[in-house]
Amino acid sequence: MSDSPVSAAVEFARMLAAGGFRLDPVASAPSIEDLRRLARKRLPTMAFDIIDGASNHEITLDANARDLREVRFRPRWLTDISTIDTSTTVDGMALERPYVMGPLGLQRMIGGEGELGAVRAAGRANIPFTISTASNWTMEELADQATGPLWYQLYMYKSDRIVTDLIERARAIGAEALVVTVDVPLNGKRYRDHRNGMSIPPRITPRNAVEAIRHLDWTRAIMRPPAIGFRNLKDQVQGDNAVSHQEFVAKYLANLTLTWESIEDVRRRWDGPLYLKGILTPEDALRAHRVGADGIYVSNHGGRQLDSSPSSISALPMIADAVGDRMTVVFDSGVRTGDDIAKALAVGADLVSIGRAWGYGNAAAGEKGVLRVLEILDEELALAMGQLGATSIEGLDRGFVDYPEAWHGVGLHRAPESQPAPKEVRA
Repeated sequence: MSDSPVSAAVEFARMLAAGGFRLDPVASAPSIEDLRRLARKRLPTMAFDIIDGASNHEITLDANARDLREVRFRPRWLTDISTIDTSTTVDGMALERPYVMGPLGLQRMIGGEGELGAVRAAGRANIPFTISTASNWTMEELADQATGPLWYQLYMYKSDRIVTDLIERARAIGAEALVVTVDVPLNGKRYRDHRNGMSIPPRITPRNAVEAIRHLDWTRAIMRPPAIGFRNLKDQVQGDNAVSHQEFVAKYLANLTLTWESIEDVRRRWDGPLYLKGILTPEDALRAHRVGADGIYVSNHGGRQLDSSPSSISALPMIADAVGDRMTVVFDSGVRTGDDIAKALAVGADLVSIGRAWGYGNAAAGEKGVLRVLEILDEELALAMGQLGATSIEGLDRGFVDYPEAWHGVGLHRAPESQPAPKEVRA
């Protein structure tokens, strides 16, 4: 066929047909940031900011992402990368990939099915899903939907009866690991939520009312029963509505006397892997080891608690040096790419926990969006390892990265922390 406008059009149509039409923005999203944008379009501001926001001026939230960018790769070319193995073993648990889905609560506030779609996605990908104490479905309801490994995240509430009940229920659903969050003695102040009137239940403002009308699918979803609340506590409170749950948590559960002795008690009750989430100093990492924890999460709660805390990645080197040969070190906070996962592993983590990233996928498209998040991270991690010349997780070490020497404490003012006096031993 001679060159002509018609033949050119036919050839162009063939090219489009061969490449396929991409009409689904979720399936074709190339990055977590693209899914974040889709979530922002789908949700009213007050709901989106639950996932996206952090405490106070969000200094730590920004530092988490900025400091991960400070880690630079040092590739090793001319390496046989025909086989790249992303599997790992942590505390006797064989994992297909070096990351897990971390705990996110209040997922019904984004509409849809909340955590139900996410736990199904985790099962389809065979990745551990960490159930939050603050989930909007009970751990038993989530376990009914699960086909993959489950971990359970525990808040150490004031009531020993409630903590004991949660631990026993976690054991009953077959949770393989217990993750105790230690960085919430008080809830951080989140300016975005205050500006939005975001509470449980939401405070009605003219702006909220307009946004609820503009996002009717979201509005209908959060109005469906059961009432949104902390359903893991539903048998411990009077009433099922979110108001009673919130009041109960504020009045009876906030634990201002939590100490390391409390963790020793949990260790006696739980015979599986026990991790403490929220560790930011070598001193606390060593204390975690002394009370019997199997591992720690180097985490600042995604910047949602104490603002001006260090970024998790800048705290990681000193902690890994202090306990990395004795404990499992899990990295948490700020992960948005497979490159971030590779960086954290190279700097010193054994495992990575993703939270906000799967929350964006869940907010964008429920189960389908979470699966796309996992696909993106898998693709990017394997690509980063291949380009680095790292063919296994075990071999991904500090030789593959550069990062600021200050993260080892060089050039920083750091007064030595006083150690508690040893306990008196009576004859």
